[in-house]
Amino acid sequence: MAKFKAEKIPYTEQDRLIKKFGQILAQLKTNDAITGFLKDLLNRQERIMFIRRLQIAEMLEDGKTYAEIITKLHCGPATIARIERWLNFGRDGIKKAIKINKTMRD
Repeated sequence: MAKFKAEKIPYTEQDRLIKKFGQILAQLKTNDAITGFLKDLLNRQERIMFIRRLQIAEMLEDGKTYAEIITKLHCGPATIARIERWLNFGRDGIKKAIKINKTMRD
């Protein structure tokens, strides 16, 4: 992803914009519309980063060790630790996404 200075956008504005982004995704309604939007918005590397984060979170929730995750996904322990913090201390967004994904797989 491009480098930028987050402090140039005030936190309240960042919060407003992320809420608006969520509303846009919700209004797109179909999987094809959302997929098309994300493919237009994000380059290949950015999409892979999002997917990788979800994979790491799923593996952590399934009880996989850091070593197993590193071996399978070729990521660093710092990345895994960051995602583990999101799972343990975040706003439950990733946990909800994992739950949705598991019901879709079953």
